[in-house]
This record gives sequence, structure tokens and C-alpha cells, in this order.
Amino acid sequence: MKLPDFYTDWRIVAGFALIVLGAANWVAGRIRTQEYGRIIAATSVVAADESYRSFDELDPRSDGAVLAPFTNAQRRLSYATARMDFYHAAFLTGQALVLAGVGLMLIGFIAIIQRDNRHIHRRLRASLSGNAPPHAH
Repeated sequence: MKLPDFYTDWRIVAGFALIVLGAANWVAGRIRTQEYGRIIAATSVVAADESYRSFDELDPRSDGAVLAPFTNAQRRLSYATARMDFYHAAFLTGQALVLAGVGLMLIGFIAIIQRDNRHIHRRLRASLSGNAPPHAH
């Protein structure tokens, strides 16, 4: 096996690219998920959500509006939760890409080893067939 065998095999190159891409997503997702998790934990407890009340219990001052706008604290919490969910998905996708890249590289390495093994056996058979002793009958 020579070095060009490794960097010319598409499975190894694609597997390496998946590992690099996946590792970047994994690290970025982990860091940002932790960051937004801290923001959510630090956000003061938001007033109880009124979405569970029945229509009869709605505040008469809302003029019949079922969906009252968020307060600033609720809006910040909602944005932080959405961002944390996005980065958590990036984190999980990164893990999946790294695993797929490792699997693809493993398949590429196995293919190179098998190809090299076949090549060695072919050369060995060719050299033995030319130098083999005659058969005695």
C-alpha cells in the first residue's frame, strides 16, 4: 500500500470530508446549545402561560384577542429556545456525519487492503508458476 492509494480512493476522501464537516457541526452545536441553555436557565421565570385557559376565562381587556402578543421576556425565551433547538439538531447531525465518515473510511480502507492483497497474490502466483519445480509422475 502506498500513500496515493489512500488519497485517490473516493471512499476515504469522502469519509474524511464527512468527518471534518461533522466534527465542525458537532463542536459548534455543542458550544451554542450550552450557551443558549444557560440563557434559558438564567431567564427569569416567565408568567404562567395563559394559553390553557378556556375562552370563557379570557381577559375581557383583550377585546376578544385569543393570541396576545409575547412580553419581552417571553419573546427572548422563545427565541433562545428555538436557537437552542436548531443548534441541538446541528450537534446531532454532526455526530451522525462523523459516524458516517468513519464508516465510509473503514469501507475504503478495507477495499484498499483487499485490492493490495489480490495484487500480492497475483504477483506471487505469477512468480511461482515460472519457477515451480517440474511435477514428477
